[in-house]
Amino acid sequence: MLRQVRHDVEQNYYDPQFHGLDLKSQFNGAEQRLKAAPSLTDAFAIVANLLLQFDDSHTVFIPPNRTTHVDYGWQMAMVGDVPLITTVDPQSDAAAKGLAAGDRVLLLNGFSPDRSNLPRLDYLYRFIRPQAQQRVAVLKPDGSARTVDVVSRLQTRQSPDAGDLLADLEQLLDRARDRSAAVGDEVLVWKMAVFGQPDAVDEMIRKARGYKTLVLDLRGNGGGSVAALRELVSRCIDHIVVVASEKRRGKEAREVARPAKNGFAGRLVVLVDSRSASAAEMFARIVQIEKRGTVLGDRTAGAVMTSRVFPHNVGVASVAFYATSVTIADVRMSDGASLEHIGVEPDEIVLPRPSDLAGGRDPVLAQAIALAGGRVTPEEAGRLLALRQ
Repeated sequence: MLRQVRHDVEQNYYDPQFHGLDLKSQFNGAEQRLKAAPSLTDAFAIVANLLLQFDDSHTVFIPPNRTTHVDYGWQMAMVGDVPLITTVDPQSDAAAKGLAAGDRVLLLNGFSPDRSNLPRLDYLYRFIRPQAQQRVAVLKPDGSARTVDVVSRLQTRQSPDAGDLLADLEQLLDRARDRSAAVGDEVLVWKMAVFGQPDAVDEMIRKARGYKTLVLDLRGNGGGSVAALRELVSRCIDHIVVVASEKRRGKEAREVARPAKNGFAGRLVVLVDSRSASAAEMFARIVQIEKRGTVLGDRTAGAVMTSRVFPHNVGVASVAFYATSVTIADVRMSDGASLEHIGVEPDEIVLPRPSDLAGGRDPVLAQAIALAGGRVTPEEAGRLLALRQ
C-alpha cells in the first residue's frame, strides 16, 4: 500500500516539487517504521501521516473498510473559533452521559480542538483510529464543566462487501437530500446538502423562479461535482463567469460558466459555516466577487483543491480495497486568490450561540430571511427545514 501511495503521489500531485518535501526520504522512513508497526492500525497511521505532511486538504490515504463500524453518537463543528457539539443521537451513550448540542468541547482524547486540527482529528478518528470509547471534556452553556467517557456504538461485519457499501451509500444519500421551504409568497429557502447532479440544481432553480428572494443554505455542504457548481453559477448569474482557474502539472485551464436560459434573477442570500467546503465555498466567493448577493454566516473551511481518487486492492483469497486521494490541481478564483487554508469571510458574520444550538434555534437563517423582507423567529427558523423534504 505504501509503495502504491508513493506512486500515486509522484505521478499525479500537481506540484512536482511537492512543496519542498523530500519525498524519497519521507517514504523510506515510513517503510522502516512499517517494519516495526505493532498493529495494522499503526501501519495505516504511518501511511496516513506521510500524506498529512503535505498539509493539503485533498491529499489523503483512504484505508480499507474495517469489519467493525463505529458510530460515536455525536458530532461537533467550529462555530467561529469555538468547537461546539452540534448534534447528539438521543439513543447514544453520549446522550446518556449528558452531552448535548451547544456544549463547548474543551478536550477530545487529550486534544484541544480548533480550526487548524479539527479536520485532522475527524479524519483520524473516522478512518485511521476509530475509538471504542472517547474521553470528552465539555463546558455546558450554563458554565458548568464535565468530563465523561463516551462508549461508541459498534457494529461488527463479517467482511465488508458490496452490500455494506450500498447500505452506507443509501444512508449518505438520505442525509444529503435537498430540502426547501417557502416563507410567505416571496422567499424560498433551499438547503443544498451537496453539489450532486446538475439536474437537481435545475429543478430547484425552477422552483425558486416563483419567488423574489432565494436563501441558499450551504452550511455543512462539503462540495461535490464541478458540473453542479458550474450549473448553479449559470443559473444565478446573467453573464459569463470564470468559476476558477486550475494549475496542473505543465498546464493551466479555466472553468467557465455561461448564463443559462430561465435562470434565477431575484435576490440571492447565501449561508455558509465552517463545514462549507470546496464547491460550496467557491460559489459563495463567486457571489461576492460578482456582487450578486449577500453571504452570511461563518468563515468557511478553506478546503478548495481539485483531487482525484485512485482506487486499489490488495490480497488474493481475501481482498482489501483502499485508495489514495491526490490533489491534481491548485484552484484559484477569478481574482487570482486561493481559498485553501483561508476560506471565505462572509459579508456579515452571524453565529449561533451555544444556547441557540441547545434550544434548536437558528438565528443565522432568521437573519437571512429578515434581509429578504420576511420575518421568522430563530425558533421558527430552526424548525423550518427540519419539517420539509
